[in-house]
Amino acid sequence: MESVKPYFKVLQSAPLMYFQDLGRSGYMHVGMSPGGAVDLHAHCWANHLLGNDVNAVTLEITMGNATFMALEDVVISLTGAEMNARIDGVEVRSWAVHKIKKGETLKLGYARNGCHAYMAISGGFSVQQLLGSGSTVVRNDIGGFIQVGDDLLASDQLIDNSLVTKFTPSVFVPDYHSVSEIRIIFPEGQDEDLCSLLLDSEFTVSPESDRMGRKLISDNELPVLSGIISEGVSLGAIQLPPNGELIVLLNDRQTQGGYTKVGNVARVDLPLLVQMMPSSKFKFVSIRADDAADEWVDFVRFFRL
Repeated sequence: MESVKPYFKVLQSAPLMYFQDLGRSGYMHVGMSPGGAVDLHAHCWANHLLGNDVNAVTLEITMGNATFMALEDVVISLTGAEMNARIDGVEVRSWAVHKIKKGETLKLGYARNGCHAYMAISGGFSVQQLLGSGSTVVRNDIGGFIQVGDDLLASDQLIDNSLVTKFTPSVFVPDYHSVSEIRIIFPEGQDEDLCSLLLDSEFTVSPESDRMGRKLISDNELPVLSGIISEGVSLGAIQLPPNGELIVLLNDRQTQGGYTKVGNVARVDLPLLVQMMPSSKFKFVSIRADDAADEWVDFVRFFRL
């Protein structure tokens, strides 16, 4: 039987801090949200750097300001948002692997480039599995907040010092501050005037955004569209409610919706959108569904999803 023990003690908890993996697929028909890491790119790189299975559980840390004390010698990786990570006061880089000795502390400051950081440990964190996933979905009462005093568990592991020199090649490290465009897929037959209006508008990320959806405020008045009969909704679907504020549906989304859908964010661009700080501005640019699918297939093949 696999031996599990605590590797970290939480000394300070970020505003939102959850365990996540690839999510819980195949249960939306019974009203269960998939969950999973909102920045799939950063989650996958965190595991890839350690040689983990891509579905290994990582810690998703939102907005930063968290501190952990190592209870054993341990090797971790950090990816995603830049949070001025320090090990016993010494600044360390993100998108890289680090060794932390027993008794040392890992401190993350407030996020300064992006919103969500990911911490992985060799083999993944050990959490209770439900329907094949360790992902937390608060709206479904699955999992919960990680709080001060909690222990973070993992399987017994041998320390591989060769991993400590690993880092993500810079070409794969996004600069979230510089994102000014997000690609959108329009459905066939979409009203051309509406498409033009969406492409000509500038959007601001609302502070009301969360893991259910990214709310966007347009600098142009968007039309009031009649609702539709509730139907299943996909990751990245863009809803247009009567108030004119777009909602891009994310991992903890409801399973059905009756707002008109005007398009879908390209899957490989969703990590860029979720990492945008509130008040960030961007414009949509159109991409063909086939081209977006080709990029997604490349991503899937690279990480063996």
